[in-house]
Amino acid sequence: MTITEPGAAGREAAAARAEAARKRASQLQQRRAELASGAPPNLETAERARLHAVESLERAKRAHRDAAARHLDAGAAHRRAAAMHEQAAMLAGDGAGEAHQDAAEVHRTAAAVHEAAAVVQVDLEQLSGQG
Repeated sequence: MTITEPGAAGREAAAARAEAARKRASQLQQRRAELASGAPPNLETAERARLHAVESLERAKRAHRDAAARHLDAGAAHRRAAAMHEQAAMLAGDGAGEAHQDAAEVHRTAAAVHEAAAVVQVDLEQLSGQG
């Protein structure tokens, strides 16, 4: 199951991400207090910061991959909807057929937008790995 799926699994994944964010915010707040009280950085705190940066980069990459997948899923759904409207247009009489053809075109356009957004997300993920 992926986080793109609705329901309990998606809510659990979101809750886990929120808890991790709260924990990290607390750690940062504690570190700010340590620095404000004059505690100098040392090898341990530097290594901890480096590890957090690596984890953050991995989360960002995963978020871009997940966003790309959701865009591709949405594009596929729009293409299915367009196909259904085209079928309805073939079966419809007089003016209804044209309305279905128009709706199909709207869905094909939306699919193209989502597919382009997926490409952007992949590009952003690749850029986040450079640096």
